[in-house]
Amino acid sequence: MTPMTELSGSPGFAAPLAGKTRSRRRAVAIELVATVTLTISLVVAATAVSLGNRSLAGRPLPAAPIAAPLDHAPSQ
Repeated sequence: MTPMTELSGSPGFAAPLAGKTRSRRRAVAIELVATVTLTISLVVAATAVSLGNRSLAGRPLPAAPIAAPLDHAPSQ
């Protein structure tokens, strides 16, 4: 009887090469989709921030209210 190491070059049962290639392609496809999705979301976020800044740039900032000292009662 021929030992398993002489048949496949590795002891025990090995997964078919097609299965390894398929799972590697699937992992690469998932990484690619995740990278593209992240890129699109960053572009959308940057656009939203720049539009918000542009809309605020045209308006003057409201004056901050001046607080009355705590030791004085408000005068009427």
